[in-house]
Amino acid sequence: MPRKTSTRIPAKLPDADKPASPLVKGGPRGALGRPSPLLDTRIIYCGDCLDQLHKLPDACVDLIYIHPPFNSNRNYEVFWGETKEKRAFEDRHAGTQAYIEYMRPRCVELARVLKKTGSFYYHCDWHASHYVKVMLDQIMGEDDSQNEPTGKWSTPAEHRHTRHTL
Repeated sequence: MPRKTSTRIPAKLPDADKPASPLVKGGPRGALGRPSPLLDTRIIYCGDCLDQLHKLPDACVDLIYIHPPFNSNRNYEVFWGETKEKRAFEDRHAGTQAYIEYMRPRCVELARVLKKTGSFYYHCDWHASHYVKVMLDQIMGEDDSQNEPTGKWSTPAEHRHTRHTL
């Protein structure tokens, strides 16, 4: 399971101290260069998204992109930064249904904070993509899904291409 710690890290964004151009949408100052009245967009919230989402108001997010565990039945480790801090997580669930039950409350909260005009991207692979689609249809409505983007990944040295669902 993901780590249970959470911290607020001020985001160091380029030109965050400069006024945004009124012609540029998005960025640290929100649409049309105005700060967001709903939340501070210069903060990166770390930890389990379920814990952090409870702190956000309804319909306050324009774009959601998640890259959760894929239900790959593997453990992952990485040594992070100059201090080589070990960070790890388990992507193991008792089965596909257990994975969907783990993700459902997170997706319900994500749907709650997403604006009616917002976009939601759930990055997953073939292990559970069809089950995730059904779950998202149940949460957001069957008519809300517009596309299922796919991508081609390759390694330049091997020149092999494999197709992955995003």
